[in-house]
Amino acid sequence: MMVATGGEPACIALAAHPEGGVVAQFDVPAAAPWFTVAYVHSVTRTPVVERYRVDNGTIVQTEIRFAQHGPGLPTQADTGGAFERRDGQFVVTMARRFPVVVMRVHADQLPRLTAGGASADLAAWGNRALALSVAPGPCPAS
Repeated sequence: MMVATGGEPACIALAAHPEGGVVAQFDVPAAAPWFTVAYVHSVTRTPVVERYRVDNGTIVQTEIRFAQHGPGLPTQADTGGAFERRDGQFVVTMARRFPVVVMRVHADQLPRLTAGGASADLAAWGNRALALSVAPGPCPAS
């Protein structure tokens, strides 16, 4: 099980990109400091699940799972990571650190973020680019 550095909760902020403006926030509890982004690949039309954890105010991509190779998906492991087949899927482990993750979402790809027991349709704010960042502590009340 992964543990948050410092054992503190964190807040994921989802903002319109590039114009800014937070559209949603998600609490990430200290006991479960990870979240996933799942979607249907735009070319292969097969599911992809990316797993991340929160670590000291940054986002660390730890895994990506997919059934079929397609553009933008890894073809080998990063240094220190692994690339293997498990249960009919490609599973790539890594430790990629990001201050912000910018993603383009489209309703056809069924993009979904799951964190701290909550789940949201990322296309709810339109077919657009979104920036995902984290901050220490619980999300402020809206």
